[in-house]
Amino acid sequence: MPERRYEYDEVEAAFMRWLADRPEEERLKAKRILRNAGVKTRRSCLTVDEIFTPCSLTESSRRYRHHATRLGVQLLDETLRSAGIRPRDLDILVTTSCTGFMIPSVDAHMANQLGMRPDLLRLPVTQMGCAAGASALMYASEMLRSRPGGVAAIVNIELPTNTMQLGDFSMDNIVSSALFSDGLACTVLRNGGKPGFARIDDWGTHQVSESLDLIGYQLTSTGFLMNLHPSLPDVIAQHFDTAAGSLLSRNHLTVGDVKHFVIHPGGVKILDRIEAILAASGRDARHSRETMREYGNMSSTTVMVILERLLASNPAPGKALLMSFGPGFGAHQVLLTIGDKA
Repeated sequence: MPERRYEYDEVEAAFMRWLADRPEEERLKAKRILRNAGVKTRRSCLTVDEIFTPCSLTESSRRYRHHATRLGVQLLDETLRSAGIRPRDLDILVTTSCTGFMIPSVDAHMANQLGMRPDLLRLPVTQMGCAAGASALMYASEMLRSRPGGVAAIVNIELPTNTMQLGDFSMDNIVSSALFSDGLACTVLRNGGKPGFARIDDWGTHQVSESLDLIGYQLTSTGFLMNLHPSLPDVIAQHFDTAAGSLLSRNHLTVGDVKHFVIHPGGVKILDRIEAILAASGRDARHSRETMREYGNMSSTTVMVILERLLASNPAPGKALLMSFGPGFGAHQVLLTIGDKA
């Protein structure tokens, strides 16, 4: 996680300073949104003054390049070391990020700084939003299929506090600012070899028709402008059974056969609706809720942090369903087996 950690009281005080000149009714509504977001602490690569001081697209892009590269290289290096893998032994590198833009992409900087092989296969995933957490697992696992003994790494880098739109007082911007937080994750996958913490069994996607306007970014002269439709929790609830059911039935499973759920917590309302569905089978998404409370919504990084939390909890061996949602609009899912012999 980025070095700076902010408690709820600090965030609320900064929000109220930002909205000091707005009508009192608007300020009170923003405070309610912030308090009901379910986020107690959050991380950022920026100081509070940097977040709440207007800056140009040029400056926010410079910040993104600096912090994404600095933190991404450090995390990948540490993760490969902990997995006993030398950088030059990596075959595939997938990166995800929807909160900044740079060419060459951050994976090129990682390969250069860590001395990776010239035949490294790189894939930057930049426009899939929160769904990219699951998508990257799909892409990396598919690319590994043709490489027996191959090794892939996924690095999720999201810095949404750097996208704060200080001149936009719309509910979309206020809600998204109340939810999102910075965070990174790194995952190592192998084709064969020693057993790991989890095995990818299958994956699936579910695209909702006529839903392009539900969530996304618009790139403006001041940076990334968030579009967040209030119907999003209802749409996800309506399509959850169909999306999950298609993947599970293909593997001769039902929701009740899945022991663990790793669900992207787009917001508290989304989690409430999904947990109401899971409760019918005696399941829950507690690791998602705990991650949201401790870190906020870190876009594509979030499901990997939830998965890490699950694996660290000494879970009962069995099936796990990882699911994230993103622009388009769609649900991306990965079916996992977790346990000592996964």
